[in-house]
Amino acid sequence: MTTKQAIVEAIEQLPEQDLADVLQYVQQLARTQKSPTKNPPTSSSDPLANFIGAVSHGSLAVDLDDELYRN
Repeated sequence: MTTKQAIVEAIEQLPEQDLADVLQYVQQLARTQKSPTKNPPTSSSDPLANFIGAVSHGSLAVDLDDELYRN
């Protein structure tokens, strides 16, 4: 049995009130497959794009506890 056949058989077992939900899900899935993938943000489209990767430098939170909790 193919996946498509299994889906059809499962749908046939559902009550009528659930079929609208299944249809909505399948339509959303089809729209998602057709839509182009989003491009990564650029500095011109997203002001936070320049910050991406900043935490990989490792010094972002150096001595942060001392600054925050110093008595």
